[in-house]
Amino acid sequence: MEKAEERRPVVYVHELDPAANTYAVNGIHHARLKARVPFPVDIDPAGIDRL
Repeated sequence: MEKAEERRPVVYVHELDPAANTYAVNGIHHARLKARVPFPVDIDPAGIDRL
């Protein structure tokens, strides 16, 4: 049986590496995700469980 904390939402952020022309993981977020590039975003993946 899975524990609740093992099933929590997660967001993987990728960024384009222009030298390699591939995407690389730039972050893994279980809690608040706040970014300005390529556009402003501020979300709480854990909040999805409360919907």
